[in-house]
Amino acid sequence: MTGARMWPSPLPRQIRQDPLRSSEVRVYDLLAEQLGPQWTVYYSRPYLKMTSTGAELDGEADFVVVHPVRGMLTLEVKGGEISRDPATEQWFSRDRHNVLHKITNPVKQAVSAQHTLLDKVRELASWPKGAFIRARHGVVFPNAASPPQNLGPDMPREIFCCRHEFPKLGEWVRSRLAGGNEGPMGEAGMKAFEELLSLPFTLRVPLASYLGEDEQAIETLTPQQFYVLDAVSHLTRVAAGGGAGTGKTIVACEDAFRLATAGQKTALLCLGDKLASHLRQRMKSSGVLVMTFPELCHHYAFVAGLRGDLGLSEALEIGPDLLAKAVQTEPSLRLDAIVVDEAQDFRTQWWIALEDILVDSKTSTLHAFYDTNQSVYGDLTGELASFNIVPIRLSRNLRNTQAIHAAATRFYRGSAITADGPEGFPVHWVACTPRSREQQVIDVLRGLTVDGEVAAANITVLVASEELVGHLQKRLATFDGLTVSHIRDFKGLECQAALLIATREIADERELAYVALSRARAHLTILGESDILNWLKEHSPNPI
Repeated sequence: MTGARMWPSPLPRQIRQDPLRSSEVRVYDLLAEQLGPQWTVYYSRPYLKMTSTGAELDGEADFVVVHPVRGMLTLEVKGGEISRDPATEQWFSRDRHNVLHKITNPVKQAVSAQHTLLDKVRELASWPKGAFIRARHGVVFPNAASPPQNLGPDMPREIFCCRHEFPKLGEWVRSRLAGGNEGPMGEAGMKAFEELLSLPFTLRVPLASYLGEDEQAIETLTPQQFYVLDAVSHLTRVAAGGGAGTGKTIVACEDAFRLATAGQKTALLCLGDKLASHLRQRMKSSGVLVMTFPELCHHYAFVAGLRGDLGLSEALEIGPDLLAKAVQTEPSLRLDAIVVDEAQDFRTQWWIALEDILVDSKTSTLHAFYDTNQSVYGDLTGELASFNIVPIRLSRNLRNTQAIHAAATRFYRGSAITADGPEGFPVHWVACTPRSREQQVIDVLRGLTVDGEVAAANITVLVASEELVGHLQKRLATFDGLTVSHIRDFKGLECQAALLIATREIADERELAYVALSRARAHLTILGESDILNWLKEHSPNPI
C-alpha cells in the first residue's frame, strides 16, 4: 500500500542528520509508512498568530495530519525524559547525556497550532462553505513512558503517544481522529490545507528593481572621477580624454560649476542641441553660461551689434571671426573660463576663436573634455597640444554596466578603459525583418514597461534614420515619457535603458554604432536584421 503524502518529500538530508531533530525524523518516517495514500502530512509548518490586541506571535506545528473524512490533527513532538514543575508550570526534557533543557508546554503548542491553523484555513475562499470538521491535537513522546493517568483537565491520557504506543503511531493517529459527529472536509478541504501549508509561489523581481540597483552602484561610482579636477586645478589648459562612459560630461559640469563658484565668468560649450538642453537643465542656477558653439556665435554677434540674423550654417563658418570682433567691440563679453564638452566635435579654427574671447589668453582657463576613440575621431592629442593644452586621461568607465561596456568596446580603439560598473544584464539581441520590426519594437517596450516595470521615461529608442524617428514618435506615443531619438542627437546623453534599432544606416557612419551602444547605463536591447546584429557582435576596432 502506498504511504501518506508527505511535505516536504523527501526529507532534506540536513534535517535527518540533525541530532536535535532525531525524534521528529522518527515520527516523519512512521507516519509516511503507516498512513495510507488518502492522508497528507505536513512537517514543521510555521504560522503567525494575532493576539486580541493586534500583537503578532510566531508559532510552529511540528506536524499537521489531514484526511478528507477523518479531519485534522496537530502534533507536537518532544524527545527524551519529560517532566513538569507544577509550581511554575515549566516543562523540561532530559536528554541521553542527562542534560536538562527547558521546553515550551507541548500541549499548549499543539492546541495553539490546532486553533490557529483551523481559523486560517476557514478564511480561505477555497474552504468548503459550512464544513465543520474534526480538529484535534496530540503530543508525541517517543522515548518517555506513558503517563499513569490524566495529567490535568486539559491533558487527558489519550492525547499522548508515548514509547509504548509509538511503534504503532499510525494506529494511534486514527484513534485520535475517531468519534464525534463532525463532517468530512472532502477533497476541497484537503486542497485548502495544501493552499495554506504548502502553496508554491514565486515572488517575481521586476527588471526595474535590478536596474535600480545597478543605477545606484553607478551613481556611487561616478563622482570618483572628480579627483581629476583636484589634480589639475592649478592648470589653465587641460584636455581630459576618455572613452564612452568615463564620465566626461559629468566631470565637465562639475569643472564649470567649480570655476563659476570661484567667481570666474564661465561658459560650458558643446555642439549638439539636445546635449546643450541637458546641460542647461543640469547647470540651472549655477551661473554658468551654457550654449552650443553656434548659439555662442549668434549671441555674441547680436549683443555686439554685428549680426542679428546669423543662421546655423553661417555660424559654423564665419562664427569664429564674429566672436573675435564681438569682444573687441564689447569687451564685457570676454570670459574668465571656458569648458568644452564633446570637444572632439570642435574644429581647429573654433579653438583659436575661443582663446580670443578669454580675458587673458595665458592665465584664463580653457578646459576640454573629449572622446579618445581613434577609430572614430582620430588622435586629437597632437592638435590639442598645439594650443598648449595638457592632455590627461580618464581611464575608468563608471557609467555603464560591464556588459554594455563590452558591447561598445568593439567599436573603440584608443587608451585602455577599465569597466568599474556592476556586471549588469547581458545585452539583449532581437533578430527581426523590416516587416516585423515595428511590432517587435512594441513587444520589447511592453516587456520592459509591463513585465519589467521600467518607467517609459527611463527608456530611449535610438535609430539611425530621421524618417524612422518621426514615424516611431507617432507610433509609440502611447508609451508616456518615452524618448525616440536619432543616435546623433543623443550623443553625450545617457539613459537607464536603451532600445537600439540597428538598421543598415548604422554601418554608414563609424560614429553611430559607437555612440548608440554606449548610451544605456544599465540595460541595452539591440533589434535588427540578423546580418546587422552579427556585424555589431563581431566588429573589431583594430584594422586588419
